[in-house]
Amino acid sequence: MRAWLPDARGHRRLFSALSIDALGTGLFLPFSILYFTATTDLTLGRVGLALSIAALVRIPATAGAGMFCDRFGARSTVIVSNLTQAVGFFNYLFVGSFGHLLIAAVVVQLGNSAFWVAYPALVHDVAEGKQQESWFALITTLRHAGLGVGALGASLAVAIGGVDGYITIVAVNALSFTVAAILTRLDSSSGGAHAVAVSAKGGWANTLRDRPFLGFVGLNFGLALLSLAFGLAVPVFLVNTVHLPPWIPGTVLAVNAVLGAVGATPVGAALTGHRRWSSLMASQAIVGGAFVAVLCCAYVPSALGICCALAAVVLVTVGELIQSLIVSPIVNDCATASSRGRYNSLSQMAFSIGDVVTPALMTMLLARGPAATWIPMAALALVDMLGIALLANHLPAMRRRINHPSRTEPDGL
Repeated sequence: MRAWLPDARGHRRLFSALSIDALGTGLFLPFSILYFTATTDLTLGRVGLALSIAALVRIPATAGAGMFCDRFGARSTVIVSNLTQAVGFFNYLFVGSFGHLLIAAVVVQLGNSAFWVAYPALVHDVAEGKQQESWFALITTLRHAGLGVGALGASLAVAIGGVDGYITIVAVNALSFTVAAILTRLDSSSGGAHAVAVSAKGGWANTLRDRPFLGFVGLNFGLALLSLAFGLAVPVFLVNTVHLPPWIPGTVLAVNAVLGAVGATPVGAALTGHRRWSSLMASQAIVGGAFVAVLCCAYVPSALGICCALAAVVLVTVGELIQSLIVSPIVNDCATASSRGRYNSLSQMAFSIGDVVTPALMTMLLARGPAATWIPMAALALVDMLGIALLANHLPAMRRRINHPSRTEPDGL
């Protein structure tokens, strides 16, 4: 398994930057709403409204970030995204009104959108287009570890410091993005020749004419919807509908974080040599099984329900790990050096739209009962599998073998 990991020598600063970025995010994420209700006079409804409006900005911002990335390079875009988020979170320290919160939240979303567009392209540059899955596995491990440590640190800060703990969390988060930007800039080796800014020839017209890739973007929306639905709706369902103990949601999230940190490399090593499309199909079969396990929680005794819930989170984490190792390399390989930012922005737009659609959709389904909630999710996983099988005939990047050192692959499935 160790031999499967990439040769990361010379990129210590970059990996440190990504870990510190995740650490800061892990600090703030569990208290992203509670912070404002604890430190301002804003009501929960006003806080939620401001953050929701700001989230809508991600959709056009993602498209703009793609063009910026193609014009100035992935590394420059990551640096700008980190500095932008640092400015936004620094402003969170002084929020006292709805308008100020909205402006600061929009700035944070602009930076966040740019990061998730440029990050996959930067990994491609660092890996020089080779064996990308092993690079994504290593970085996924570091990011999950950073998120987990950050969440634990945030809980301790709030427990010990109260309101001062909330303020410390936001200040450290802003600082973490500044440090990440500096380290990314100092990592002069990141990307080598591939990180050179390229002209955005052809603009969006050429990108939008790539119909097979647009089909893959539609497939990404299905993948995103299932992932977001699990994290958003399952904790609510387990406590409010199934009436499992209130410690279950926290346990589910903890298991997800731990498996994400330790599982990426073993999962990637196990998939090495397999076709990307078949592994992606397997991920959807696993995720579909996770939703079936969630459904079973409603019809079995509590003890078995807890077992089903834990089984579900293990399954969905494995499925998500497979996706995280495969989807970005497929997107990178579909694009050219001059269009990789736009291709990644389209892929990320599926997740941005999912962020907007999923809360309303899952709230509506939860009100209709267990079967009406989880059977459609399992069915969507089957639809995703069909879409993967059909697209594999049209996207050569899906037919490549995982972590294969060569970019040339036979076209047969």
